[in-house]
Amino acid sequence: MSARDDDSSDPTPSSGKRAAATPGSFKDLGLTPLAVALELSAEQTNGHWCSRCQGIWFGYTLEAECPVCGNRNG
Repeated sequence: MSARDDDSSDPTPSSGKRAAATPGSFKDLGLTPLAVALELSAEQTNGHWCSRCQGIWFGYTLEAECPVCGNRNG
């Protein structure tokens, strides 16, 4: 048996299970006040993860504060 056929040599073993989240579904935390004031389109905003709210908020590229809870730590 070659190393290629040996499952133990696979650096990224998979269990065959999918992630619990459905692709495309997330908790939308909305836009930041700056994004609204600048009238940014959806293409001009970036999504940022908030671990406290467990959702994604959208704002200007350099913004770092969740508009819902004020978390700045991702």
